[in-house]
Amino acid sequence: MVTKSLQDGNSESFQQQKDGQANTQRLKSAIDQANNKMKQVRTRFEYSYHEETNRISIKVIDKETQEIIREIPQEESLEMLEKIWEIAGILVDEKR
Repeated sequence: MVTKSLQDGNSESFQQQKDGQANTQRLKSAIDQANNKMKQVRTRFEYSYHEETNRISIKVIDKETQEIIREIPQEESLEMLEKIWEIAGILVDEKR
């Protein structure tokens, strides 16, 4: 009876591993499809790092006009966050 429960546990573990591999294959396939579709799009992505806030921003840019279509998060938001952190730091330093 102990042997049977060990076998059941092994088959469950094997099934979970098999399901995980299937999910990984589906994920890889979806990523490949998305990358192939992006080749046909008129946009490109530009990544940058905002050192003061330790955040990554992404710009979606039209390849033909070089116009920024979307910026995530917006540069103004990062600058505002930087100022808020600066003010919070000043308040904390003054209270000490």
